[in-house]
Amino acid sequence: MKVSSSYERKDGISSYLSFKGIPANPKYLPNAVGKIGKLVGEYVSTPEQKLFLATTALMFQPLIDLKFADEEKRTDSAIKSAAKSMAGGFTGVAIRAFFLKLTEHFIGFDKHNKLNLHFFPDEAIKLKEASNAMANVRMKQYCQTLGTLFAVLFMILFSNSKVDVPLTSDLQDIISGVVKDKKSWTKSIVDTCKNRGKKISNWFNKKKDFILKVKDKAKKVIVALQEDSPKPEENKK
Repeated sequence: MKVSSSYERKDGISSYLSFKGIPANPKYLPNAVGKIGKLVGEYVSTPEQKLFLATTALMFQPLIDLKFADEEKRTDSAIKSAAKSMAGGFTGVAIRAFFLKLTEHFIGFDKHNKLNLHFFPDEAIKLKEASNAMANVRMKQYCQTLGTLFAVLFMILFSNSKVDVPLTSDLQDIISGVVKDKKSWTKSIVDTCKNRGKKISNWFNKKKDFILKVKDKAKKVIVALQEDSPKPEENKK
């Protein structure tokens, strides 16, 4: 595999004609690198890539924090990094896999639904007439790209704040209970679930109280309006 570099001055000042230009000093990498890249691009899906990244972060980021963070905050930093890696891995893999399956299921040449109506590429029909096999390959790539885009939008608009943050907090509490409080994994998980249950219950109670207050105020406003409105007998006079 050949890679050109522009870091050398003579490469930077040379002018080449569009894509036909050949670098004056090409750099060569082993063919195995190119083959690995090709295999990864063809057979490793987006959820698998996210799983690999999350696993790598879980393995190395806590070690980096234990080594380089402030001495008083090393344990807390490592626990937080581990919790963020786990939460991001869980949600990232699940959401990406869901939207990839969604686009592959609803978008295609023989699909009849609103999603396919709005997102089916018109150029795919022309390509299918020229080469059916190539059209199917491109359609699969298109569905994967579109599914990844939907997943990223969903995570930005909803799951990052509504799912990742609470999950990271719960995982951090679980790990802290084991590492710092010397609890067993089972007890730490049970205690964290109880605390999360209390938080959810308090949230619902607050929302319920707010709705009741709004409802009570609305009733008072309606009663006041009815008292101020003229009665039919008064209108006759």
